Amino acid sequence: MKRIFLFIALVTLASFGMAQKMGILLDYKSYCTDKLEPYIEFSFLIDGQSVHYVKNKNNLFQAQIEILVEIVKEGTAINNLHFILNSDEFSDSIQKNKPDFLTVKNLKIPNGEYFLNFTLKDIHSPQDSIVYKDMIQLYFPENKVSISSISLLSDFKEASGDNIYNKYGFTMIPLYFDYAPQNLIYLPYMIEIYNSAAILGEGEFFFVKSYLEWYDTGTLMTNHPIYFEKKQTDAVVIVLQNFNIYKLYSGNYNLVVEILDADSNILASSRAFFQRNNPAPEKEILIDSSIIPENNFAEKFTDLAELREYLSMLAPICNPTEQTFLKRNMKNTPIEQLQRFFYTFWQSRNNQAPEEEWKKYKANVDLVQNLYGSKVVKGYKTDRGRVYLKYGKPTQVLEVPYDPQAYPYEIWTYYVLGNQTNVKFVFYDRDLATNEYELLHSDAYGEVRNLNWQMELTKRLHPTINPDIKVPDDYWGGEINDNWRLNR
Repeated sequence: MKRIFLFIALVTLASFGMAQKMGILLDYKSYCTDKLEPYIEFSFLIDGQSVHYVKNKNNLFQAQIEILVEIVKEGTAINNLHFILNSDEFSDSIQKNKPDFLTVKNLKIPNGEYFLNFTLKDIHSPQDSIVYKDMIQLYFPENKVSISSISLLSDFKEASGDNIYNKYGFTMIPLYFDYAPQNLIYLPYMIEIYNSAAILGEGEFFFVKSYLEWYDTGTLMTNHPIYFEKKQTDAVVIVLQNFNIYKLYSGNYNLVVEILDADSNILASSRAFFQRNNPAPEKEILIDSSIIPENNFAEKFTDLAELREYLSMLAPICNPTEQTFLKRNMKNTPIEQLQRFFYTFWQSRNNQAPEEEWKKYKANVDLVQNLYGSKVVKGYKTDRGRVYLKYGKPTQVLEVPYDPQAYPYEIWTYYVLGNQTNVKFVFYDRDLATNEYELLHSDAYGEVRNLNWQMELTKRLHPTINPDIKVPDDYWGGEINDNWRLNR
């Protein structure tokens, strides 16, 4: 089950030609009913200070957002969600201090893989529609236990009164932007488990296991607790749990939830990305020499300069703790300890064959050197090399070496990247003389996100940028926006 989080900046035209952005926070998750009827839950949160207010029939000012979601399978639209989202009514049209407004909508869809085509429009603005496309999978079979998307929360409490976030007797406040600030000690989450009684038997027990893994590497965080909760079977079982993140340092993580039977077999699983900001001092990696076998492959590297170079090559795939260790210890640490670190690094990624894992990675390092390296910059130190080593070969690459007003650029697309789909990276060459393209913008978790990227891309002919204008005026031969939307 996939949980996608998106912040869309839409460009609108104000009365004096000044552009501003319309903020929309979009979230969609997969669920099903107790009768195993799948559905998608959509939530739309509109920044009330970013939209236009016009007098309505009540002689009050109101904003209106037209939202269309088409569900497409094999090129055919099989269903859609189409409605107008209205703000509250006000006595004036001044945007400042206007509250956000939101809605939650459900749409039943059979099991399968689908494209979601979104069209979002401020009705009272003359700008064109913005189209966004993503993918989602629904899989709730009759012959297996299944699990919903994970809902990450900032808080939950017993419900009192009407609230759009009320569910199962609780008010569940979403974790906006998948961002866990330093003052968040517990990370609450909610999941639904389906079909356990039919598969395991009425009144039987099973376990819910939850733990954290590094988002970048997918490896288990061994220094953080693993939680187990015992549950009894039913058509739908609700799990509402607090996960302690008090000692979790800054970084990108996945919360992983697994459903286990009495024999510890995994019946279903789901994961959700979040970003933690907790700038407490990070501890160095403690290397337990007792678990490192003698004569391991890392001991072959007896040249200190060579070993340091190999360690530097790991930067694109290190988690934050490993990066901190290397930054603090690369120059002054004895070669024996660096060898132990190198071995445990690869052992944590492939316990059965760490040396083979290193060789596969080294082959990719050599590849990016040939593709993106130069006499001045190593391939793995370039932005394209780092992204290739971290995420693998992109599904599609669009190269635009010439544009009338833009720097040379490339758009890389990954159809599936961790918990995300249809992820893009934009690289550009500012000096026009080298092959070293810089990362300008991406919608991948944890990567640089530049809402002015299209203006930056055309900056060579327009050196002065108005930060409020996100998209350049149309010009002959310019296809930047189309290339971004259609490169999928």
